[in-house]
Amino acid sequence: MIQLKDIIDFFNQKNIPVREGSSAITTIVTGGRNIKEAASSEITFLSQKYAGTAKKLLKECRACLVIVDEEIFNSLAETKFDFTLAIARDPKNEMAECLSHFFISEIIPTVHSTALIHATAKLGADNFIGAYTIIDENVCIGNKCVIEPHVHIKKGTVIGNHVVIKSGAVLGGDGFGYAKQENGTWKKFPHFGNVIIEDDVSIGSNTCIDRGALGDTIIKRGVKIDNLVHIAHNVVIGENSLIIADAMIGGSVAIGDNTWIAPSASIKNNLTIGENCTVGLGAVVIKNVPDNTPVVGNPAKPFEKK
Repeated sequence: MIQLKDIIDFFNQKNIPVREGSSAITTIVTGGRNIKEAASSEITFLSQKYAGTAKKLLKECRACLVIVDEEIFNSLAETKFDFTLAIARDPKNEMAECLSHFFISEIIPTVHSTALIHATAKLGADNFIGAYTIIDENVCIGNKCVIEPHVHIKKGTVIGNHVVIKSGAVLGGDGFGYAKQENGTWKKFPHFGNVIIEDDVSIGSNTCIDRGALGDTIIKRGVKIDNLVHIAHNVVIGENSLIIADAMIGGSVAIGDNTWIAPSASIKNNLTIGENCTVGLGAVVIKNVPDNTPVVGNPAKPFEKK
């Protein structure tokens, strides 16, 4: 069992200041929840976006420990609370670190008996392969990956280390490429490229990432892809970028590092999205986006605060 004392010790070891409340340090902590719903056995955090209502939220809070930043802590003056306060530079991140440390069990490496793995596939060490997952010929998977049930990884796909692929994802299928014939019919364009997934990538449920036609589709280190995302052939996504639910990335799009593609955004094929960009909710991008530029709307245009 995890006691409040254990959580306090965890923050003390990280040199995060703690102001203890009147709650017993022997209180059993069962997990975490948002500040409006947290019970007396749970921890929570308060971010700057709620700074305007911080006092009200904290007055009504029932959690045993709340993580706040220094600005919110200073605004509380001498206000007394029953719960313990931890003062961190990034409360959300520290909440994630704490919950992961105490409440997230390590996944035991195993290959489920129903997984179908081709004899030519190469798997590294300490991987979890879930039920009914299919791994085709010449697939290469690194170390300490988590591949959930019902994933299909098609031939030639290369996956790095510490990659998470959630249920229903399909990696390495042919893209939607056709050449129009003189008689008006369409001939499928052959795909000889691969999908390359670098280290520390997360891919959500029912996401589809197509193999390249003549080049490769590349998802670079640290990229996080949400559920129900479509990434077409020959796309390159830069390091630490986030692609959120229902986004559609057209063929041969290049996305720079540290860029955020919001839910339901659509990006036309053959475009370049720069580094540190934000493509807004539902935006339809039909032109290149320079570095450090937020765009919104249909068609997407640079966002300027008024």
